[in-house]
Amino acid sequence: MPYTTSQLSDLQDITDVLHAYARAIDDNRPADVAALFTDDVVLDYGGDYTNLIGRPLAQKFFAGGTSRLYKRSAHHVSNVEIEFTGDDAANSIAYVNAWHEFNQEEFDVDMPNAWIYGRYIDELVRKDDTWLIAKRTFRAMGHDAWQSPCTYIDRS
Repeated sequence: MPYTTSQLSDLQDITDVLHAYARAIDDNRPADVAALFTDDVVLDYGGDYTNLIGRPLAQKFFAGGTSRLYKRSAHHVSNVEIEFTGDDAANSIAYVNAWHEFNQEEFDVDMPNAWIYGRYIDELVRKDDTWLIAKRTFRAMGHDAWQSPCTYIDRS
């Protein structure tokens, strides 16, 4: 598909948002993570974490992981596909491979390092010349030693 110069720039800007998310999560900067989402964002990370609405709740959700649960993490985002649905709207699908080292002092049991693999399925909008995630759905493809319930990709 031929893209306009503006669309090529938008493709890179959207990809940069996805990469900024991974970097901010891994650097324990939940406010910076939340700033990548719209004020009325809808998050669905599957399992017990569906229908989280609004940037304040998003920040609280991310802070719970980065500050309490995880001592360290490494999120790798790849295979980014973007489809424009309007001049200021796009959908993206990206693969994520995320490793987590748990804060052992927070738990009564030994928590092994855990990996989770899946896809971010995002709806993005441009607001004031900045691309933001308006809706994020995470669906797992697999995991190793993950402790929470997952919602898996429907392969039908």
